[in-house]
Amino acid sequence: MLIAQISDIHVTPDLSSLQTLERAIDWLKTFRPDALVVTGDLVDDGWRQGYRLIAECLRSLDCPVHLLPGNGDDAFLMRSELAAVGTWAAAAGPMHFRGAVNGLILCGLDVTVAGQSYGDVLPHLHWLTSALADVKTPVLLFMHQPPFKVGIESLDQVRCRNDGALLGALEAMDRQPLAIACGHVHRPLSGRLGSIPVQTCGSLCPPNPLLLDGRADLPVADAPSFLVHDVTDAGLLSHVVSIPAPRERTTD
Repeated sequence: MLIAQISDIHVTPDLSSLQTLERAIDWLKTFRPDALVVTGDLVDDGWRQGYRLIAECLRSLDCPVHLLPGNGDDAFLMRSELAAVGTWAAAAGPMHFRGAVNGLILCGLDVTVAGQSYGDVLPHLHWLTSALADVKTPVLLFMHQPPFKVGIESLDQVRCRNDGALLGALEAMDRQPLAIACGHVHRPLSGRLGSIPVQTCGSLCPPNPLLLDGRADLPVADAPSFLVHDVTDAGLLSHVVSIPAPRERTTD
C-alpha cells in the first residue's frame, strides 16, 4: 500500500509553490499511489483563489485525497472550496477524517486552534478514541503540528500541546498506529511519541533553516519534498521524494 503525503504548500498569488505542487502531482500521476493525504497549510492569508487552484490540481489525481487544515489555513474557505476533493467526518467543526484503503485505516486529526499558531490534541481525543475503537487493521495517523519538540525554538513554541494525553489515549488502544505523520516543520524529520514513530513531511514551499542549539541561521539547500509511505505486511517504510526546480531554458 502506497500512501503519498504532501504538506505546507503555502500558496500565494506569486504561484511559485503552486507550480511546485503541480510538479509533485505530475510525479504522482505516474507513480499512482493508493491515496494522498495533505497535512495542512495549503494557502496563506485566506486567499480563496488559492484553494480553488489547489482543488483543480488535486482533482487530476486518480486516487482518494484526504485533507487536514494547518494553523495557517482558513478552515471555512478550505472546506467550501475543496469539498469536491476531500471528505471530513462532520459537515462543520474540526476537519477530522477517517478512511480505509484496502484494509489500511487513514485517520486525520485536526488539532488546529482557531486564531492560534499552536495545536492542541486534547479537545479531540474522544473523537480519535471513537474513530479507532476496535480497529483490527493497520492505522496511519495524520496531524498538522507534531506532538513533540523538534529542537527549533520558534517551531517548538507552536507545536501540538498535550502530547502526554495523546500518548495515553493511543497506548490504551488495542492497536497503535504504525506512525504519526505530520507537517508544519517544513523539514523531514523523525522521532517517537513513546514507542510510536513520528515523522514530519517536508514542505512544497521553501524549507525552514536548521536552527538547532542556537546555531546560526545558515542557508538551506534542501529541495521542496514530500513523503511516500509504503505499508506492507512487514511494517512501514517512508521515503522522501524531492522536487527539483524546473530546468531553465537555454538558447544556443
